Amino acid sequence: MALALLLGVMLALTALGIPLVFSLLGASVFTLFVIRPELPLTVVPQLFIGGIDSFVLLAIALFFLAGELMTAGGVVDRILTFARALVGHVRGGLGQVSVVSSVVMAGVSGSAVADAAAVGPLLIRSMKREGYPAAYSAALIETASTLGPIIPPSIPMIIYAVTANVSVGAMFMAGILPGLLIAIGLSVIVYLSARRMNLPRSERAAGREVLSATVRAALALLAPVIIVGGIRGGIFTPTEAGAIAVVYVLLIGVLAYRALSLSAIYDALVRAAHATGTVLVILGASSIFAWIIADQRIGQELAETIRGLDLQPWMLLLVLNLIFFAVGMFLDPLPALVILVPVFLPMVKAIGMDPVHFGVMLVLNLVIGLCTPPVGALIYLTASIGNVSPTAVVRASLPFLAMLICVLLLVTYVPAVSLTLPQLIAGR
Repeated sequence: MALALLLGVMLALTALGIPLVFSLLGASVFTLFVIRPELPLTVVPQLFIGGIDSFVLLAIALFFLAGELMTAGGVVDRILTFARALVGHVRGGLGQVSVVSSVVMAGVSGSAVADAAAVGPLLIRSMKREGYPAAYSAALIETASTLGPIIPPSIPMIIYAVTANVSVGAMFMAGILPGLLIAIGLSVIVYLSARRMNLPRSERAAGREVLSATVRAALALLAPVIIVGGIRGGIFTPTEAGAIAVVYVLLIGVLAYRALSLSAIYDALVRAAHATGTVLVILGASSIFAWIIADQRIGQELAETIRGLDLQPWMLLLVLNLIFFAVGMFLDPLPALVILVPVFLPMVKAIGMDPVHFGVMLVLNLVIGLCTPPVGALIYLTASIGNVSPTAVVRASLPFLAMLICVLLLVTYVPAVSLTLPQLIAGR
């Protein structure tokens, strides 16, 4: 009854045009008072605050700020210049530049939407100017931006780690190989489609030009190395890594690149605060939802139901993927994580699945949902940037989405893809 009430009220409120986070909050509060009328009103703010009262979540604000400072401080432009000198001569040059730029940007911001907003306007405009179809350009940026939440530092990985009580560092390391596989897959598809559509490529940059672009971008390229290397080496925690990233980007933006003014820093702080506040409100609202699920033992009942089907492990994983993929089509990854983890984590532990492996599979499912209708945020963002219809973007993104699903299946059925690096760290 509780689950039906939760979902029914949430869908009804959403259908009325109420933003999803408030629909989630309203459904949770209404259900709470129906099934547990004896609870005092104070339990609502207590659950809300309890859901965001975690020191680890401070890393979200810091990585948001680091990403905003990168955009405002001229770092993104240098990354794009470096990527163009490096791979612009490959077939589908600007498409390849988009993939490489997304890999580097993912190493600082941790957010798909932030990455798309940072590199999308310049790259989509440049691709259109060189004859790339507008929908194709938007679809490539849309799917390449999914690297942001996979390659560390990743905001969804932080949320999962806090919710599932696993190491943030292990989750960060677990995302590296899947992220690189996605980048390679995107590059291959760009190469093949560029040959088919006869898309242009730049002249091969001379060695001197590559060296110059590398030197100009060297400080920017060091940021992901410092973050990942520091966490990998146990030098600092993920939250400390966020603080170091902010200080580092601030220093190179002000002292080295001389592109960060006080007004630009202020604007970056405002944008980062807005993004962080949005995430925390989502987490707080989702925490009430998750508490109801735990209180009513919905997760245990669902696990028993699925176990009663007597499915083979491979088939159970396929069913879970289908469920998570469907949820990702309608829910943003952050509230979906807070809701789904308490429901399904006990079940996958019971079948012997590693929580880190499960986390990567779950996050990847939900991130793909950012590129699928009807709610996919990246679809509408890149369509707006490219001045093209969302339907056209979805159609053009089908080959890229097929590749993302192949990587998802590989991660699901080959645990070593996500567990090799975390196990290496644990055994060092």
